[in-house]
Amino acid sequence: MRYEVHPINPQSRIVKLAAETLEKDGLVLYPTESGYAIGCNAESTKAIHKLYMLKKPMKKFFMALILPDISRASEYAHVSNFAFNIMKQRVPGPYTFILPADASIARKLDVKRPEIGIRMPEHPFFKELFQHFDKPILSTAAKLSDETEFTNPDDIWNLFEHQIEMMVDCGEIDINPTNIVSLIDNEVEVIRGVFE
Repeated sequence: MRYEVHPINPQSRIVKLAAETLEKDGLVLYPTESGYAIGCNAESTKAIHKLYMLKKPMKKFFMALILPDISRASEYAHVSNFAFNIMKQRVPGPYTFILPADASIARKLDVKRPEIGIRMPEHPFFKELFQHFDKPILSTAAKLSDETEFTNPDDIWNLFEHQIEMMVDCGEIDINPTNIVSLIDNEVEVIRGVFE
């Protein structure tokens, strides 16, 4: 299923369909401020494995947990006062913060690394989505290699239409990769992008 939504005021009924698809272990392709991404219910083992199979060519550390707000971060990662103070000034926004993962979450996500990426996008789609869906979303960029990045929703649909359950199409989005910032050991390390 492919649905077009308004980029600033996404239609609630379509966003509700996306929430229902996530609840039913489906993969949803959606807009973010940094480009299109694909995600699933991070509390569903079945959905997580579907996403991993889709992104087999890519390494798992390209995935991040999308949360509705910063207060939920401590449910999935160890958030020190240092990390919290840095994050709260910059979320929602184009940042992925690397934090020490809670051991149970790392096992559930089948991730070998002891860290986890946490993200809170500012795209209007997520503001509406989290009115209907209260679980974290395991998310990854809508691409199959570092060399192929698409901004046109038709190209992205052609690539993924047989592997996902739903696409939320809000038109062309420029690729602006998130800034990746590690806050491990209470130190700021910029892995990609800028830190302001």
